[in-house]
Amino acid sequence: MRLLRLMAVFLAFGFALAAPVTYQVTGSIVYQARGPMGTFKGENTQVIGHVVWDDKAQTVSGEVCVDLSAWDSGEPLRDKHTRTMFEVDRFPKACFKITGIQGDVRSGQVTLLGELSIHGVTRPAQIPGTVQISGGRIVFDGSFETKNTDWDMRRPSLLGFKVRDLVKVRVHGEGVAR
Repeated sequence: MRLLRLMAVFLAFGFALAAPVTYQVTGSIVYQARGPMGTFKGENTQVIGHVVWDDKAQTVSGEVCVDLSAWDSGEPLRDKHTRTMFEVDRFPKACFKITGIQGDVRSGQVTLLGELSIHGVTRPAQIPGTVQISGGRIVFDGSFETKNTDWDMRRPSLLGFKVRDLVKVRVHGEGVAR
C-alpha cells in the first residue's frame, strides 16, 4: 500500500513537471537603420509580455509588446522622428503574438512564428534566433529585417533625404516562471 502511494506521488510530480509553464517576459528591441548620414540605431527597453512554454508538447504561445514612445537613439530629434513615424498617439505599441516555434529547442536554434502588429497593420512574422530554457528562466535572442513601408509608415527624412526602407531589428527577451 505504501509503495502505491509513493508511486502515485512520483506520477503526480512527473505530471506537474510536464505542465505548461507561463513566463513573465521583459526585454529590449534594437533597430538599425541607414540614412543619408550613415547607419544609426535606437533601443527600447519597454518590452513586456508573457510566454507559455509546454515542454512535453514542445509548443509556445503568448504575446510580447513594446511601448513605441520609449525609443532611445542618443539623439532626441531622431527619437522624435521615430515616434512621429510610428504615430504613437494613434498606435502606442507594437505586439508580437507568438503562435508556434520551429527548430530544435534542445540545440537552442529556433524560429518563433506569429503575427506582428505595428501601426495598425498585422502580418505573419518569423523571428529566427536562439533560446535557452533552464531553472525557471527562458531567454530568447533573435533578429529579423523589415521595411517601414510594409507597415504603412512614412520613412523619416533629413534635409529631404529619406531613411532607407529596410530596417534590421534585434530582439532580446527574458522570462521568469510565474
